[in-house]
Amino acid sequence: MQKRRLNGFTITNPVRNVVGLTLLFALIWTLSACDREDFTDSPNAMVEFSVDTLMFDTVFTERGTITRYFKVYNRNDRAIRVKNARLENSNSFFRFNFDGFSQDNADEVIVWPNDSTYVFVEATIDPDESVSASPFVINERMLFEVNGNTQDVRIKAFGQNANYIPAKEATGGVSLLSCSGGTVVWDDPKPYVIFGVLVIDDCTLVWPAGTRVHVHGGIASDGEIVYNDGLIFTGPNGRILSEGTLENPVVVEGDRLEPGFAEIAGQWSGIRLGETSGPHRFEHTIIRNPIIGIRSDSATTVDLDAVTILNTTGPGLVGIHNSITATNCLIANNGGHSIQLSYGGNHNFYHNTLGNFGNQLEALRIDNFFCYDPPDCDNIGLNPLSVNFYNSIIGGNGRDEIRIIDVTNREPGFMNFSFEHCLVRVFDLIREESYPEFLEENCINCINFELFNPLFADIQNNDYRLDSMSIAIDQGKPLPEVRQDIQGNPRDPETPDIGCYEWIED
Repeated sequence: MQKRRLNGFTITNPVRNVVGLTLLFALIWTLSACDREDFTDSPNAMVEFSVDTLMFDTVFTERGTITRYFKVYNRNDRAIRVKNARLENSNSFFRFNFDGFSQDNADEVIVWPNDSTYVFVEATIDPDESVSASPFVINERMLFEVNGNTQDVRIKAFGQNANYIPAKEATGGVSLLSCSGGTVVWDDPKPYVIFGVLVIDDCTLVWPAGTRVHVHGGIASDGEIVYNDGLIFTGPNGRILSEGTLENPVVVEGDRLEPGFAEIAGQWSGIRLGETSGPHRFEHTIIRNPIIGIRSDSATTVDLDAVTILNTTGPGLVGIHNSITATNCLIANNGGHSIQLSYGGNHNFYHNTLGNFGNQLEALRIDNFFCYDPPDCDNIGLNPLSVNFYNSIIGGNGRDEIRIIDVTNREPGFMNFSFEHCLVRVFDLIREESYPEFLEENCINCINFELFNPLFADIQNNDYRLDSMSIAIDQGKPLPEVRQDIQGNPRDPETPDIGCYEWIED
């Protein structure tokens, strides 16, 4: 092999050295091309993603790891530095690999001009853990800091063994449950999780004792609901029969059951019983944390027995030109009226408790009209109203917890109401220009209580059982057809207590 020396260097293979020098110059050029002026730091220069939401759409049946991916694009003519990429939650169910950075936090990742790179996301979930440890639906964001902007991709996964309705996520969508006039029974011991709007039509849906229905209503961020979704709706030929028992009630609530969400109102839209649907019946049913608990539209018939509606951002129970019978029900902690009966109807309430504390609206509103062109209401419809309350508490901390609106100026037959042996709070209602005769003629043997009067055990913790010194004890009228309270305790046959609870001495 020939050798020659050049400026003190021994060259053994000229051809190989030409190639080596070429690669060296290419490397030097590449490194020089990576200096600061070849990166854009304009706030208008951002990355793009192949998806808005990375969906792990497999229902987990056993503990395991599943990987999905998306791409990050740089559509600019200059390179972009992703200053930081990270998962929103420190104790995440997910892990990621961003352009080779396999960790929970990646810094200074370069995306070359008009190029892209992959992000691989891995989910490890145990579907048999409690929902406080592994919720039904796991929502998170992956955050990207780019040129002073924070961009994100949402990540979702199913975390629990459950019946998902429909099988894949339908947030914001509508799905139909129909059975040609027959009956569908949700008797699987696993919970049912509803996405979007579930329409029940040409079908009777039965919830047997112990059924748990969870409605996916939104994405939570730092304890706040970003958007709301999730509605159970019955079409004209739909019907719901909720057949809970004292020992095994039916529970309908949101799908966020971690302790921090236990009392947050407005996590899903609610139950709407559409026009002419039913008849519906709810027994020993607990409805928690919706926007509206139950709304029952025109020409529906609803029977409520030992139903609890708690933590609503709007009204608890709405009846519009329909018929409602409610016995031993608790409707409390509402952002709107506890009960709102509009556009007439025929309603009867026995031994109910309305607890609308901490709200500026009345616990009970009744009216006989419907406004077709709000807010002016130049065009209204009228319907007669008949409503009767027996042995019920209509409470709150406002001066008036009952509002009566009669747009006919008391035309006979359009506004009929009576209250017997009820606890009420009225002040302006009994003034001369309103109903000065209310306590004498319309509220027979009622108690117009003051806020300092002892009433409930612990309002702050939604405990509406009667205090041992409650003014509701022994003040009711015997109703032979109501022999037990909401907890199955026997009613005193001669002097029952007012409200849904009968006080039992410890």
